[in-house]
Amino acid sequence: MTSSSRAWLRLAGAMLAIGLLAALAAAIHEAGATRERLVWQGREAQRNAAAAEALRKEYERGRAASTRYQLDAGALQTRYLALEGISHELRQRVALVLPPVTARDRPDRAPRGAPSPAPLPHDADEAAPPGPVGDDRHRLSLAAVWMWNSALAGTDVPAGACGSADTSDAACAADSGLVVDDAWDNQRLNARACAADRLRHAALIEFLTQRPVP
Repeated sequence: MTSSSRAWLRLAGAMLAIGLLAALAAAIHEAGATRERLVWQGREAQRNAAAAEALRKEYERGRAASTRYQLDAGALQTRYLALEGISHELRQRVALVLPPVTARDRPDRAPRGAPSPAPLPHDADEAAPPGPVGDDRHRLSLAAVWMWNSALAGTDVPAGACGSADTSDAACAADSGLVVDDAWDNQRLNARACAADRLRHAALIEFLTQRPVP
């Protein structure tokens, strides 16, 4: 074999070795890329599974909240229906607004025909103090207070002895000591509280439903 032939053989062997090394390097690189791809796919699958599990839990939480709301709403409706039936029957028997307390009805006044008490001493040049006068404002019975508070609370709130357990005239027809103006004052406070609740409710709904601008 001539020297030129041996040179070509060595060159061919070198080229083959280079090709094998290049192929081996490519295979190693492909194996590394495949491994990285598999790792990424595994992580992506874990993220997808975690997102699906979080969505499932959120769905279950929403369904549980909806069930609780429906049960609570049903119970509230049942209580209101019970109160409505009792209050309707009570209003047929007991007045909600009582006549004013007049001076002659006050227990500290002397009965008719009895001698009048002696006037209190006072200076001659001083105007005589006014005598006792009656309260000309209409009063609320215990029945009215019971109905008012129970309607606000959505459940039985007895006023004194008057309540769903005892709606007799003796328990509910008595004077509560409150006048109609007290009911209006209470209504004003309740309306203000309800308006504040509606505002907070609307703000919460807006926060939960708003979407970021893309």
